[in-house]
Amino acid sequence: MQINLTSPKQIITEAKTLIISPEKITTINSIQVTNVLDDPINKKVLASTKEVGNLILWEGAAYDAIGQWTDTDVQNRILEIYS
Repeated sequence: MQINLTSPKQIITEAKTLIISPEKITTINSIQVTNVLDDPINKKVLASTKEVGNLILWEGAAYDAIGQWTDTDVQNRILEIYS
């Protein structure tokens, strides 16, 4: 699922190696969701993305409140997080 952001956003990514290196700032215009996991035991919905890694979309009381979420709910939540 490709989500186009309303405006470009800067994200900071950390080094993924054991060698110490500075953080990297990247500007993104969209987020590609590769997987969405609903974890009812821990009351969480997680989205895996190429650009920003894993995002917690809903957890705890928010998980209960969202109920049966849809792809549109996922898209709206990510836009809410990155607006």
